[in-house]
Amino acid sequence: MNELLTEAERKRIFNSNKWFFSVSGIGRDMAYTLISTFLLNYIQFGVALSLAQFTALSVIIGVGGRIWDAVNDPIMGAIIEGSHFRFGKFRPWIIIGALLSGLFIILMFGIQDIPGWRFVVFMSVMYLLWESTFTMNDIGYWAMLPSLSSVREERDTVTTLTVLFAGVGAIIAQGVIPMMTVGDMRAGYRQIALIIAIPFVACQSLAFFGVKETPRPKPENEEKISVAKMWKTICRNDQILWMTLAMLFYNIANMMLIALAANLLYLEIGYSGNLYFYVVAAYGITSVLVNALYPFLVKRLKRRRLQNYSILTAVAGYLAIALMGWLNPMNIWVLAAFVVLVSAGQSLFYMASIVNMTNCVEYNDYRFGERNEAVVSTLRPFMAKFAAAVHTLLVTIVLALSGTYLLSQSISALEVQRDFFVRLGTSKDKITYMEKVQGYLSELDGLAADTTEYKTRIEEIGSKIAEDEFMCRFQLDSRYLLPLGDVLVIRQLDGKQGLQELGRLNKVDIAALKNESGYPGSAFFLEVGDVPSGTLSAVNLHFREKRSLSMRLWVRAAASLVPIAFLLLSLFTQKKKFVIDEDYYDKMMKEIGLRNKSDI
Repeated sequence: MNELLTEAERKRIFNSNKWFFSVSGIGRDMAYTLISTFLLNYIQFGVALSLAQFTALSVIIGVGGRIWDAVNDPIMGAIIEGSHFRFGKFRPWIIIGALLSGLFIILMFGIQDIPGWRFVVFMSVMYLLWESTFTMNDIGYWAMLPSLSSVREERDTVTTLTVLFAGVGAIIAQGVIPMMTVGDMRAGYRQIALIIAIPFVACQSLAFFGVKETPRPKPENEEKISVAKMWKTICRNDQILWMTLAMLFYNIANMMLIALAANLLYLEIGYSGNLYFYVVAAYGITSVLVNALYPFLVKRLKRRRLQNYSILTAVAGYLAIALMGWLNPMNIWVLAAFVVLVSAGQSLFYMASIVNMTNCVEYNDYRFGERNEAVVSTLRPFMAKFAAAVHTLLVTIVLALSGTYLLSQSISALEVQRDFFVRLGTSKDKITYMEKVQGYLSELDGLAADTTEYKTRIEEIGSKIAEDEFMCRFQLDSRYLLPLGDVLVIRQLDGKQGLQELGRLNKVDIAALKNESGYPGSAFFLEVGDVPSGTLSAVNLHFREKRSLSMRLWVRAAASLVPIAFLLLSLFTQKKKFVIDEDYYDKMMKEIGLRNKSDI
């Protein structure tokens, strides 16, 4: 359809499109947040891996995945740019990518009982499959954004709504995931994968069925775009290249605090999903509110001044986080207040940067007579995922060199055992499990943990576990028997009688439990986190209480000082190299309009 719409028809379609398109971002950002923010948390705290296995998996995801992105993203952009389906240029890729990547999310977190290096291989394959299919959706989605309108006010409106609803999706994911997983890590992630995959597909269906792709002012080139032309388009557009670099710096900064939030909170305050929720709520609610204020603020200040003020606000918040809690215990409410500053600054800066990047499509048209939305827009998701790779590697380095990862394996070991224990069929099997663990612990009585004799005994117990037909299926690492012995055993009583704390596993009276005929009215489970009685949990006893100053310094610096450096780099890049402000954009659109009239 080549004839132009009337202005009234165009506005009617735009007003419908902006809501269907922006609201559809809720589910997709829930899915992206699950992978970008919580995949590493799941691997660290929910899977028993050695440092070598954890590092290898991080490198495969962080480096191998990004090498694949370097090939996959631009080619996908070229494929979309040359697409001419019955359902439009962008929508088929959006829905196909959502369906496939949603399936891989369910498989990624649903298949868990794979040990060691086999898990590394499994997760590597799952991640690359997820990344490839999410790329179809991601590039199709963001490439559609600049095609919805070229009117500056409408562009600002739809961009604001899109980022706003994407933020809502991220908030929902960041709030729900820790609440459902901390203390029940493996079962929680199995459930959350389904909970997120379904709205992801449902929301993207809104974009597929609700958004109408509008006709162009001039016919699209029906020829498939070549890879050579794709690279030419990217390389000659100096503004998109500088904005790509600026967005890379921003995305690294934006991810570091949230990526390390779990380790920061668990080291400083304790192992609790509620703590994570308060931080995320402060971050997310602030982000939504300031994004809603963006159109008002940008009219008053213009984008350049707004970016200056927003970076100052974020840096102030990060500096406060870096300094708090050294003389007194860290307070979650004070931390949340500083997170508000970080979120407000970063959200406004990101909104202005997204508008800058989107405007590069018109710059390409202004300079070279071609819009090429998909190719130009390819670089935004590419830089977001490349930044995820960089932050994954930075987090891995921090956790490995500080010793935090090895210490955190006491948590993952307990979470793994809790999940296996819950899935045991009968109370009799659970009592057998506890009895055997107590037997192993009795062999360690009186031995100091750092002695050669202790290490030898641990190896011997490990061999016994491997040879035991009953115990070998639990992936129990004998090195973490002491933390397991400190787990609280809880009994669920009949009816409304509630829960009964039987004590730590190493002290439970197994003989008394066996004497209960048929174990009437009893269902046992292991509690690794906090309990109502206030008894110190096993994870806090073996993680927070054993932290070192070096661990605290590494994690704090990576969560606050590193983001400051990358935010300043992003601001500096845009101030020095990016020229498309409001006046320049209006000049471009006037020139493009005159040129289009002359072509009719």
